Amino acid sequence: MRLKSNIPENKIDCYINFAVKAGKVIWGIDGLTRSKFAPLIVILDKSLGENSRKQLADYVAKTRVKTLELPQNYLNSLLKRENIKVLSITDVSLATAILSYCDEE
Repeated sequence: MRLKSNIPENKIDCYINFAVKAGKVIWGIDGLTRSKFAPLIVILDKSLGENSRKQLADYVAKTRVKTLELPQNYLNSLLKRENIKVLSITDVSLATAILSYCDEE
């Protein structure tokens, strides 16, 4: 999935920040595959490595979870942390709000 063309990316910033502050996120690929909670959306950075992309593709094929790819280093600058490539949201309302700004590919 991708963001709708007429929607600025910063529209989803507050939803991602709310999810992080509420503890409704799963960090990284390893956390995602080990988690007992099923995410509703997986947000990934464009700079995600090849092996991690394969791992994520396998996970998405099994679970049919929606994915949203953001520009390179977008999550790092938004959350003011380093090396964030994958972030999964488990809260229904926040995930639904983010999905409302996305187009199906």
